[in-house]
Amino acid sequence: MNKNLLRQKLLNVRRSLSSQEIEKNSDKVREILFSLSLFKEIEMILFYISLTNEVQTYRMIEDALIGGKRVVVPVVDSIRKRIIPFEIRNPRCRLVPGFLGILEPQESERYSISLQEIEMVIVPGVAFDLKGGRLGFGKGFYDRFLNKLSSQVKFVALAFECQIVEEIPCEKHDIAVNYVITEKRSICCQK
Repeated sequence: MNKNLLRQKLLNVRRSLSSQEIEKNSDKVREILFSLSLFKEIEMILFYISLTNEVQTYRMIEDALIGGKRVVVPVVDSIRKRIIPFEIRNPRCRLVPGFLGILEPQESERYSISLQEIEMVIVPGVAFDLKGGRLGFGKGFYDRFLNKLSSQVKFVALAFECQIVEEIPCEKHDIAVNYVITEKRSICCQK
């Protein structure tokens, strides 16, 4: 199955989840993520700001900040087609719609960081496989961003179990993730 058909199929599956299922399963994903020794050991983590039917990251961001972690979130520069990471320090910072309506912190609550400070990236996606293959939304923002980071940075995908497929058709520029965490398991992927 080609990427566009797979993307549409999995987006439809994800859209079929009820808000209760999304909330309950997001809580389970959060528990697994926060219990990983890998997560406990890092200081600076980039979280995506979740869309309505994605694994919800708002509570994770809040809990990470309260727990003393430095939290970074992406801001999309649509003109240069890139992600700019900004640190946020307030668990309840004001979010405003950005590129394609994706929420981002308002300018007064964004703090510049160096890419070298990021130790883990929580990566969004439409579908994932057990080898770390990731199917995003097709714009390439995350692949370009992840490619700029140190090889020491861990890429962790958060997904619902229904987003796990047998194989993602990958191309040369696609960046794999190290781990996929669902409401049922933590998958260590071979990169």
